[in-house]
Amino acid sequence: MNECLPIYIFGEVLFDCFPDSEPMLGGAPFNVAWHLQAFGANPRLISAVGADDGGQQILAKMQQWGMDTQSVIVDAQHETGRVDVTFADGEPQYDIVLDAAYDHIDQRCLPVPSGEHLLYHGTLAARCTTSRESLGQLRTWPGQKAFIDVNLRDPWWELDWVRSEVHGGHCVKLNRQELILLSAAEHEPADQEALKVLARNFRLANNIANLIVTQGADGAFLVDEMGDIISHSLPPQARTVVDTVGAGDAFSAIVILGMLNNWQWETVLERAQQFAGFIVTQQGAVSDNPAIYGDFKCLWGMR
Repeated sequence: MNECLPIYIFGEVLFDCFPDSEPMLGGAPFNVAWHLQAFGANPRLISAVGADDGGQQILAKMQQWGMDTQSVIVDAQHETGRVDVTFADGEPQYDIVLDAAYDHIDQRCLPVPSGEHLLYHGTLAARCTTSRESLGQLRTWPGQKAFIDVNLRDPWWELDWVRSEVHGGHCVKLNRQELILLSAAEHEPADQEALKVLARNFRLANNIANLIVTQGADGAFLVDEMGDIISHSLPPQARTVVDTVGAGDAFSAIVILGMLNNWQWETVLERAQQFAGFIVTQQGAVSDNPAIYGDFKCLWGMR
Protein backbone atom coordinates (compact mmCIF):
# COMPACT_ATOMS: atom_id res chain seq x y z
CA MET A 1 0.00 0.00 0.00
CA ASN A 2 0.96 3.64 -0.17
CA GLU A 3 0.03 6.82 1.65
CA CYS A 4 -1.85 8.18 -1.38
CA LEU A 5 -4.27 5.25 -1.44
CA PRO A 6 -7.91 6.46 -1.24
CA ILE A 7 -9.58 5.54 2.05
CA TYR A 8 -13.34 5.10 2.45
CA ILE A 9 -14.79 4.68 5.92
CA PHE A 10 -18.35 3.41 6.26
CA GLY A 11 -20.57 3.49 9.31
CA GLU A 12 -21.90 5.34 12.29
CA VAL A 13 -21.35 8.88 13.47
CA LEU A 14 -23.12 9.75 16.70
CA PHE A 15 -22.92 11.39 20.10
CA ASP A 16 -21.60 9.52 23.12
CA CYS A 17 -23.67 10.74 26.07
CA PHE A 18 -21.84 10.33 29.39
CA PRO A 19 -23.47 10.55 32.83
CA ASP A 20 -21.64 13.66 34.04
CA SER A 21 -20.57 15.62 30.97
CA GLU A 22 -21.71 17.10 27.69
CA PRO A 23 -22.31 14.74 24.75
CA MET A 24 -19.16 14.01 22.79
CA LEU A 25 -18.66 13.08 19.15
CA GLY A 26 -18.20 9.36 18.56
CA GLY A 27 -18.96 6.25 16.57
CA ALA A 28 -16.09 3.91 15.69
CA PRO A 29 -15.91 4.78 11.95
CA PHE A 30 -16.11 8.50 12.70
CA ASN A 31 -13.36 8.20 15.32
CA VAL A 32 -11.10 6.34 12.90
CA ALA A 33 -11.74 8.92 10.17
CA TRP A 34 -11.06 11.80 12.59
CA HIS A 35 -7.70 10.35 13.66
CA LEU A 36 -6.66 9.55 10.09
CA GLN A 37 -7.49 13.08 8.98
CA ALA A 38 -5.31 14.48 11.76
CA PHE A 39 -2.45 12.27 10.56
CA GLY A 40 -2.86 13.53 6.97
CA ALA A 41 -4.53 10.49 5.37
CA ASN A 42 -7.64 12.37 4.08
CA PRO A 43 -10.29 9.64 4.40
CA ARG A 44 -13.86 9.96 3.12
CA LEU A 45 -16.52 9.12 5.70
CA ILE A 46 -19.69 7.49 4.35
CA SER A 47 -22.44 8.01 6.91
CA ALA A 48 -25.65 9.88 7.71
CA VAL A 49 -26.82 12.47 10.25
CA GLY A 50 -30.21 13.89 11.04
CA ALA A 51 -31.54 17.27 9.92
CA ASP A 52 -31.22 18.41 13.52
CA ASP A 53 -28.87 20.39 15.74
CA GLY A 54 -26.68 17.33 16.32
CA GLY A 55 -26.29 16.72 12.61
CA GLN A 56 -25.37 20.34 11.96
CA GLN A 57 -22.83 20.21 14.77
CA ILE A 58 -21.21 17.06 13.36
CA LEU A 59 -20.91 18.53 9.86
CA ALA A 60 -19.50 21.77 11.25
CA LYS A 61 -16.91 19.90 13.33
CA MET A 62 -15.89 17.80 10.33
CA GLN A 63 -15.46 20.88 8.16
CA GLN A 64 -13.41 22.63 10.86
CA TRP A 65 -11.16 19.54 11.04
CA GLY A 66 -10.75 19.55 7.25
CA MET A 67 -12.70 16.33 6.72
CA ASP A 68 -14.57 15.43 3.53
CA THR A 69 -18.35 15.66 4.14
CA GLN A 70 -19.52 14.84 0.58
CA SER A 71 -20.70 11.37 1.53
CA VAL A 72 -22.38 12.23 4.83
CA ILE A 73 -26.10 12.22 4.05
CA VAL A 74 -28.50 14.56 5.84
CA ASP A 75 -31.59 12.47 6.63
CA ALA A 76 -34.73 14.48 7.37
CA GLN A 77 -36.63 11.37 8.54
CA HIS A 78 -34.30 10.11 11.27
CA GLU A 79 -32.39 11.68 14.15
CA THR A 80 -28.64 11.85 14.54
CA GLY A 81 -27.28 8.79 16.33
CA ARG A 82 -26.83 8.66 20.08
CA VAL A 83 -25.28 6.26 22.58
CA ASP A 84 -25.88 6.49 26.32
CA VAL A 85 -22.63 5.44 28.01
CA THR A 86 -22.47 4.15 31.59
CA PHE A 87 -19.66 2.39 33.45
CA ALA A 88 -19.58 -0.85 35.44
CA ASP A 89 -16.31 -1.76 37.18
CA GLY A 90 -14.52 0.75 34.96
CA GLU A 91 -15.75 -0.79 31.71
CA PRO A 92 -18.12 1.15 29.42
CA GLN A 93 -21.66 -0.12 28.84
CA TYR A 94 -23.55 1.13 25.77
CA ASP A 95 -27.23 1.79 25.15
CA ILE A 96 -27.23 2.35 21.38
CA VAL A 97 -30.40 4.12 20.22
CA LEU A 98 -32.05 2.29 17.32
CA ASP A 99 -33.32 3.76 14.02
CA ALA A 100 -30.77 6.56 13.85
CA ALA A 101 -29.81 8.32 10.63
CA TYR A 102 -26.74 6.10 10.17
CA ASP A 103 -29.05 3.06 10.08
CA HIS A 104 -30.37 4.43 6.78
CA ILE A 105 -27.31 5.14 4.60
CA ASP A 106 -28.83 5.03 1.12
CA GLN A 107 -26.72 3.29 -1.54
CA ARG A 108 -27.87 5.78 -4.17
CA CYS A 109 -25.64 8.33 -2.43
CA LEU A 110 -22.52 6.16 -2.34
CA PRO A 111 -19.31 7.36 -4.02
CA VAL A 112 -17.86 5.27 -6.84
CA PRO A 113 -14.10 4.76 -6.45
CA SER A 114 -11.81 3.93 -9.33
CA GLY A 115 -8.78 1.73 -8.87
CA GLU A 116 -7.18 0.38 -5.72
CA HIS A 117 -8.55 1.67 -2.42
CA LEU A 118 -9.02 0.75 1.23
CA LEU A 119 -12.48 0.34 2.77
CA TYR A 120 -12.85 0.37 6.55
CA HIS A 121 -16.07 -0.68 8.21
CA GLY A 122 -17.32 -2.14 11.46
CA THR A 123 -20.38 -4.22 12.23
CA LEU A 124 -22.77 -1.94 14.14
CA ALA A 125 -23.94 0.20 11.19
CA ALA A 126 -25.14 -2.90 9.36
CA ARG A 127 -27.78 -3.73 11.99
CA CYS A 128 -30.58 -2.31 9.77
CA THR A 129 -31.47 -3.25 6.19
CA THR A 130 -30.75 0.00 4.35
CA SER A 131 -27.22 0.45 5.64
CA ARG A 132 -26.49 -3.28 5.39
CA GLU A 133 -27.42 -3.27 1.72
CA SER A 134 -25.28 -0.19 1.12
CA LEU A 135 -22.33 -1.88 2.81
CA GLY A 136 -22.92 -4.94 0.64
CA GLN A 137 -22.69 -2.71 -2.43
CA LEU A 138 -19.46 -1.14 -1.19
CA ARG A 139 -17.87 -4.55 -0.67
CA THR A 140 -18.29 -5.34 -4.40
CA TRP A 141 -15.99 -2.53 -5.52
CA PRO A 142 -12.99 -3.82 -7.51
CA GLY A 143 -9.46 -3.08 -6.31
CA GLN A 144 -10.51 -3.12 -2.69
CA LYS A 145 -8.59 -3.97 0.45
CA ALA A 146 -11.14 -4.37 3.24
CA PHE A 147 -10.35 -3.57 6.87
CA ILE A 148 -13.11 -5.02 9.05
CA ASP A 149 -13.21 -3.79 12.64
CA VAL A 150 -15.37 -6.29 14.50
CA ASN A 151 -17.37 -4.43 17.14
CA LEU A 152 -19.96 -6.76 18.67
CA ARG A 153 -22.61 -4.83 20.61
CA ASP A 154 -25.50 -6.87 21.95
CA PRO A 155 -28.12 -7.28 20.62
CA TRP A 156 -26.98 -5.66 17.35
CA TRP A 157 -25.08 -8.47 15.69
CA GLU A 158 -25.71 -11.84 14.04
CA LEU A 159 -23.11 -14.60 14.09
CA ASP A 160 -23.62 -15.84 10.52
CA TRP A 161 -23.58 -12.35 9.02
CA VAL A 162 -20.43 -11.26 10.87
CA ARG A 163 -18.65 -14.45 9.83
CA SER A 164 -19.63 -13.90 6.19
CA GLU A 165 -18.49 -10.27 6.35
CA VAL A 166 -15.01 -10.99 7.70
CA HIS A 167 -14.47 -13.74 5.12
CA GLY A 168 -11.78 -12.70 2.66
CA GLY A 169 -10.89 -9.50 4.51
CA HIS A 170 -7.45 -8.01 3.97
CA CYS A 171 -7.24 -7.10 7.66
CA VAL A 172 -9.67 -8.05 10.43
CA LYS A 173 -9.35 -6.66 13.94
CA LEU A 174 -11.20 -8.08 16.95
CA ASN A 175 -10.65 -8.55 20.65
CA ARG A 176 -10.07 -11.79 22.53
CA GLN A 177 -13.71 -12.33 23.47
CA GLU A 178 -14.92 -11.56 19.96
CA LEU A 179 -12.52 -14.15 18.56
CA ILE A 180 -13.90 -16.75 20.95
CA LEU A 181 -17.51 -15.86 20.07
CA LEU A 182 -16.99 -15.90 16.31
CA SER A 183 -14.98 -19.12 16.50
CA ALA A 184 -17.80 -20.76 18.49
CA ALA A 185 -15.10 -22.25 20.69
CA GLU A 186 -16.41 -24.83 23.14
CA HIS A 187 -13.91 -23.80 25.82
CA GLU A 188 -12.03 -20.67 26.76
CA PRO A 189 -8.41 -20.88 25.56
CA ALA A 190 -6.33 -22.12 28.49
CA ASP A 191 -3.37 -19.82 27.76
CA GLN A 192 -1.83 -17.52 25.17
CA GLU A 193 -0.63 -20.39 23.01
CA ALA A 194 -4.14 -21.85 22.84
CA LEU A 195 -5.52 -18.42 21.95
CA LYS A 196 -3.00 -18.06 19.14
CA VAL A 197 -3.91 -21.49 17.76
CA LEU A 198 -7.56 -20.42 17.79
CA ALA A 199 -6.63 -17.22 15.93
CA ARG A 200 -4.58 -19.12 13.33
CA ASN A 201 -7.45 -21.50 12.68
CA PHE A 202 -9.99 -18.67 12.45
CA ARG A 203 -7.81 -16.74 9.97
CA LEU A 204 -7.35 -19.79 7.79
CA ALA A 205 -11.01 -20.90 7.90
CA ASN A 206 -12.20 -17.44 6.88
CA ASN A 207 -9.54 -16.68 4.24
CA ILE A 208 -8.41 -13.57 6.12
CA ALA A 209 -5.04 -12.16 5.07
CA ASN A 210 -4.13 -10.50 8.39
CA LEU A 211 -5.91 -11.06 11.70
CA ILE A 212 -5.27 -8.78 14.69
CA VAL A 213 -6.35 -9.77 18.20
CA THR A 214 -6.33 -7.05 20.86
CA GLN A 215 -6.12 -7.85 24.57
CA GLY A 216 -6.29 -4.48 26.32
CA ALA A 217 -3.44 -4.03 28.79
CA ASP A 218 -2.01 -7.41 27.69
CA GLY A 219 -1.12 -6.05 24.26
CA ALA A 220 -2.01 -7.38 20.84
CA PHE A 221 -0.85 -9.95 18.33
CA LEU A 222 -1.27 -10.48 14.61
CA VAL A 223 -1.51 -13.61 12.49
CA ASP A 224 -0.09 -12.60 9.11
CA GLU A 225 -0.66 -13.92 5.60
CA MET A 226 1.85 -16.73 6.16
CA GLY A 227 0.24 -17.79 9.43
CA ASP A 228 3.12 -16.37 11.48
CA ILE A 229 2.43 -14.73 14.84
CA ILE A 230 3.73 -11.21 15.47
CA SER A 231 3.30 -9.93 19.03
CA HIS A 232 4.01 -6.70 20.79
CA SER A 233 3.21 -5.61 24.32
CA LEU A 234 4.16 -2.22 25.67
CA PRO A 235 5.82 -2.16 29.10
CA PRO A 236 3.48 -1.09 31.94
CA GLN A 237 3.19 2.68 32.13
CA ALA A 238 2.03 4.91 34.95
CA ARG A 239 -1.04 6.64 33.53
CA THR A 240 -4.45 7.70 34.74
CA VAL A 241 -7.18 5.96 32.77
CA VAL A 242 -10.13 8.34 32.39
CA ASP A 243 -12.21 6.05 30.18
CA THR A 244 -11.58 3.40 27.56
CA VAL A 245 -14.18 4.62 25.04
CA GLY A 246 -12.55 4.87 21.62
CA ALA A 247 -9.32 3.06 22.50
CA GLY A 248 -9.97 0.35 19.92
CA ASP A 249 -10.77 2.96 17.28
CA ALA A 250 -7.50 4.75 17.98
CA PHE A 251 -5.72 1.42 17.58
CA SER A 252 -7.46 0.76 14.25
CA ALA A 253 -6.59 4.20 12.90
CA ILE A 254 -2.89 3.64 13.53
CA VAL A 255 -3.01 0.17 11.98
CA ILE A 256 -4.43 1.73 8.81
CA LEU A 257 -1.83 4.51 8.97
CA GLY A 258 0.90 1.88 9.25
CA MET A 259 -0.50 -0.06 6.30
CA LEU A 260 -0.49 3.12 4.19
CA ASN A 261 3.09 3.91 5.17
CA ASN A 262 4.39 0.33 4.83
CA TRP A 263 5.51 0.06 8.45
CA GLN A 264 6.65 -3.33 9.68
CA TRP A 265 3.88 -5.13 11.57
CA GLU A 266 5.74 -5.04 14.88
CA THR A 267 6.06 -1.27 14.49
CA VAL A 268 2.36 -1.01 13.64
CA LEU A 269 1.36 -2.88 16.81
CA GLU A 270 3.71 -0.84 18.98
CA ARG A 271 2.50 2.52 17.68
CA ALA A 272 -1.16 1.50 17.70
CA GLN A 273 -0.85 0.62 21.38
CA GLN A 274 1.01 3.84 22.12
CA PHE A 275 -1.75 5.96 20.61
CA ALA A 276 -4.59 3.95 22.16
CA GLY A 277 -2.80 4.28 25.49
CA PHE A 278 -2.95 8.04 25.13
CA ILE A 279 -6.65 8.09 24.22
CA VAL A 280 -7.64 6.35 27.46
CA THR A 281 -6.13 9.23 29.45
CA GLN A 282 -8.82 11.65 28.23
CA GLN A 283 -12.60 11.62 28.20
CA GLY A 284 -14.09 10.89 24.82
CA ALA A 285 -12.80 9.04 21.80
CA VAL A 286 -11.07 11.85 19.87
CA SER A 287 -9.05 14.99 20.49
CA ASP A 288 -9.53 18.31 18.72
CA ASN A 289 -6.01 19.43 19.59
CA PRO A 290 -3.83 19.18 16.43
CA ALA A 291 -0.65 19.46 18.52
CA ILE A 292 -1.28 16.03 20.04
CA TYR A 293 -1.23 14.40 16.62
CA GLY A 294 1.79 16.48 15.69
CA ASP A 295 3.65 15.12 18.72
CA PHE A 296 2.98 11.53 17.65
CA LYS A 297 4.03 12.27 14.07
CA CYS A 298 7.28 13.71 15.40
CA LEU A 299 7.78 10.71 17.70
CA TRP A 300 7.27 8.33 14.79
CA GLY A 301 9.42 10.29 12.30
CA MET A 302 6.53 11.14 9.98
CA ARG A 303 6.56 14.13 7.68
